[in-house]
Amino acid sequence: MAPMIAAIIDEIFSSIQGEGIWAGQRQIFVRFIGCDIACRYCDTPDAARTLSSGAATRPCRAQSAASVPDHEEIPNPISAELLTRLCSRLFIPGPSRPVVSLTGGEPLLHASFLADWMPPQGGAWSFYLETSGIHAGEMRSLARFVDMVSMDMKLPSATGLRPFWDEHREFLSAAAGTRLFVKAVVTRDTPQGEIMTAAEVIAGQDSSIPLVLQPASGQYAPSAQQLLVLQEAALGRLPDVRVVPQLHRMLGVL
Repeated sequence: MAPMIAAIIDEIFSSIQGEGIWAGQRQIFVRFIGCDIACRYCDTPDAARTLSSGAATRPCRAQSAASVPDHEEIPNPISAELLTRLCSRLFIPGPSRPVVSLTGGEPLLHASFLADWMPPQGGAWSFYLETSGIHAGEMRSLARFVDMVSMDMKLPSATGLRPFWDEHREFLSAAAGTRLFVKAVVTRDTPQGEIMTAAEVIAGQDSSIPLVLQPASGQYAPSAQQLLVLQEAALGRLPDVRVVPQLHRMLGVL
């Protein structure tokens, strides 16, 4: 008998997509636990902790139905079969395919699980992948199953980490042929030079890929004027550059 394929999942819930070019769309969110980088602006620190930090002992919070806020706690790890059932009960009946957002943490750390779980859904579901954009091999293995990729461009001024330009270039190449946009969190400390480098990295793969500038909040928030200046700079290299704040935070929803 083949071993059970399972993943460590933080929560499963129905809400609106709050970021990027599909902001406002109703989606089912599957938030995986585990991340291999530590951005200083991270807004999901519990999900971002490493898989070796006892994460498997924490239960998954699974919303009971799309129309109610009630949740139940499901023991981790979650099998592929169980995850399908937990997602399916959140679908809203209608003519469009349900959209399932794979988020985290970093969902591509669970690439083996996803490769087992996603294909059986066939064309019945749409998959929206939110990722740090540094796992090219995993992206390449899953690209044919994903309907939209939301790739973070990790700017050093925002993350407090080293640059990931080379990893981002490789990831964009791996994701070629999928629907894709790039999101860059910008702060009050983000220089124009970083935005121009990000634009050049994107244009080096495909200048038609949209770039979303997402303003950080709180102590890191940039001014409106700074956002306009950064957008103007990027528009000199890319035709589609948008400023999109976190809509779900503005509305006070998950």
